[in-house]
Amino acid sequence: MMNDTAKRRRIKIGLLVSHLEDDFDDAVAEGAMIGAEQCDADLVIFPGRYIDGIYADKLRTVYEYQYNTLFDMAAANKFDVLLVLIGTIGTYLDNEHKAQFLKKFAGTPVITITAHIDGYPCIMLDNRTGMKEAIEHLIKVHGCKKIGMVSGPKTSDDALERLDVYKETLEENGIIYDEKRVAYGNFSKFCVDEVGKLIDDNPELEAIVFANDQMAIAGYKAMEERGIRPGKDILVTGFDDDPVAEELNPHLTTVKADPSELGYHAVQEAVNYVINKAINNDKISSEMVRRNSCGCQGNSKIKTISFGRISDDPEAFARRMSQFLFNKYSASETTAKMRENYVKIIYALDDYAREENLDNEIKKDKVLEMVSTLASEEFFRFVNVDELYASVEYIQQKLISRFDNVEKHLKLNQTFIQIYKILAERNANYCKEKLEDNEFLAWQANSITRDMLVFEAYDDRAYETVVDKLMRLHMESSFLFSFEPAIIHFGTDKWQPPEYMYLKAYHNGSDSIQLPHEEQAVKYTELLSNKYLPTDRRYTLVVSPLFSNEEHYGILMCEIKHEYFNYLQSVTVQLCAALKIITLMKQQAVTQKQLKKSLIEIKENNELLRDLSRQDALTGCYNRRGFFEELRKRLSNDKNEGEKAIMVFADLDCLKTINDKFGHEEGDFAILSAAKILKHSFGNSEIVGRIGGDEFVVCAFLDNAIDIPSMRNHIEAVTREYNIKYAADKPYIIHTSVGVYPFVCSATLEIGELLSHADILLYEEKKHKRSILKSDYE
Repeated sequence: MMNDTAKRRRIKIGLLVSHLEDDFDDAVAEGAMIGAEQCDADLVIFPGRYIDGIYADKLRTVYEYQYNTLFDMAAANKFDVLLVLIGTIGTYLDNEHKAQFLKKFAGTPVITITAHIDGYPCIMLDNRTGMKEAIEHLIKVHGCKKIGMVSGPKTSDDALERLDVYKETLEENGIIYDEKRVAYGNFSKFCVDEVGKLIDDNPELEAIVFANDQMAIAGYKAMEERGIRPGKDILVTGFDDDPVAEELNPHLTTVKADPSELGYHAVQEAVNYVINKAINNDKISSEMVRRNSCGCQGNSKIKTISFGRISDDPEAFARRMSQFLFNKYSASETTAKMRENYVKIIYALDDYAREENLDNEIKKDKVLEMVSTLASEEFFRFVNVDELYASVEYIQQKLISRFDNVEKHLKLNQTFIQIYKILAERNANYCKEKLEDNEFLAWQANSITRDMLVFEAYDDRAYETVVDKLMRLHMESSFLFSFEPAIIHFGTDKWQPPEYMYLKAYHNGSDSIQLPHEEQAVKYTELLSNKYLPTDRRYTLVVSPLFSNEEHYGILMCEIKHEYFNYLQSVTVQLCAALKIITLMKQQAVTQKQLKKSLIEIKENNELLRDLSRQDALTGCYNRRGFFEELRKRLSNDKNEGEKAIMVFADLDCLKTINDKFGHEEGDFAILSAAKILKHSFGNSEIVGRIGGDEFVVCAFLDNAIDIPSMRNHIEAVTREYNIKYAADKPYIIHTSVGVYPFVCSATLEIGELLSHADILLYEEKKHKRSILKSDYE
């Protein structure tokens, strides 16, 4: 398919699937990962759910649309080719809308998987061969005539083709098709009601053919609710051979159309398309897998094996047996290696199980050593254990059939018991290690939220703790991007990402790295070509959106082995919960900052209002209230106890005359001037107030002995200077009469009494006041 020696840059492939927790899509992804590794291609997986999906649990799936943004991300970034599993992504779309969806990837070569759309090359499953075989098995082996079917959505090409096979096979076997015996599910296990209605409306049914294994799960449940026994009262077949097929009771007879082979082959063809500009629109073969739900009894695995006698043609037998056991990724180098090793074990068993060699311990030990070498951890990841034991049992039966002697039977059986023991112990160790690893990984995943929340809302070290955890979850690299701020995205809105995202932290190998803020920005269109991605080796990245309800926080890209995919959901749930809390903490911090600012403003405003309420608007001096409050505070201060002070009561002379003769503006000028004269006379540290229209008071605290005549002279001097500088053009003289009363400070003094004493002295002073009109002196 490709020239391995040709020098080329590494090809980048995008794989768009619906849900990695869906067995079918998960298997496609697994096969694509193995294919990409073999082709030395970079692979990026986008599990973006269903377009316009219809879910049974509407409450918990209302925000599933957020996953669809991954498809827009794939469209915005550069790929050599995109593989689109349109058969599942577009489960709820007709072909017109599927084609419309694919248009968003214009400019990038697209290969569709499981659904043919005009204008696009396609990799398909063979829906016909295995489906027909299963239906004919029900008819010819078990004598069924009244067969129902649960098809998939009417918008699915796979569902329609499988339904056509059902109709054709019935017709070919002389059975009239009855539309009432067909129900339509959604390819999920959440169609119990649809299956139940089919059973209730057709109580005569002898068998039901399901268009996939997930809907067969729903069938088992619907039958259980009605007291019907699958495989006994109603025979059942499925399609896909999901892992769940062997977990059901009875084990589900199904059609094996290996989705992992589909993903593997799709990547192979994608590389071929990029290099050679050609693609083979092949179909992945399908075949029936007999278990017990179809009515067959006994070891269904052995019943599927029919490779003849080993002694007739040992080489052909060994090849067929190894192909049966290692049936995944037929072009894979690992598959080829394991097949060859298994063939060698069969050769060694064939040689040992001969009359002349059965007592040869060297040949026996060689077989056991070869089995022990083959049974590695990788071996058990690659093989189905049930099929492994079935194949060993089949070989055992064929070899024992060579001998009539009971002693030789026993001898050979003892060797096979040792083989089973090696396989069982190795498998048990593999499962034990995997279980212990799973427990550790579960603990690590569940501590993500806790560790992130150790830090303050704006401390990016929280992201580094996540990356550190991801390293321990067997991720070879991870990249944690955030939107700043979070994007509010509703399902009715078109996805509009910002120009930049921010790489908060990442790891590539052994060290987690937290980038300084000025280095975090990465263009949205360059997320999958940014400089921090691995360049010295190939990679497979899985992209996960990070959101809570309508708030979209960012994305996580991680390089993880397929066997650990089940932790991705847990990791993202924990991460999203932590990001939600951090977002709330940030909002709280902003609110607290705004509240603090508001409190400061309120305090300042209150102080301003307090000052205004204590201040005379015209002169800026204290008003009556302000003067009393400020003086009381000074008198109550222990530092002033026993100190000498004076109370000055001042009256602006002839204010009424100025107002009457020259107007109130001149009167205001005179009042303001009197205030300035008093402030200048006593300084800013003393208390000056205006307590009436023309009345002023001053309280001055003195360091020296009180000399009232000198103080009066000082006030008169300041007054004369002011008139010369600022009132020379006025027709009047600004002058105040003052009464000065000395006292000793005490907290018990009554301010009113002090003013009364000063007022009496002022009255005496006013008896000697002169005219303020300059004309009287001309």
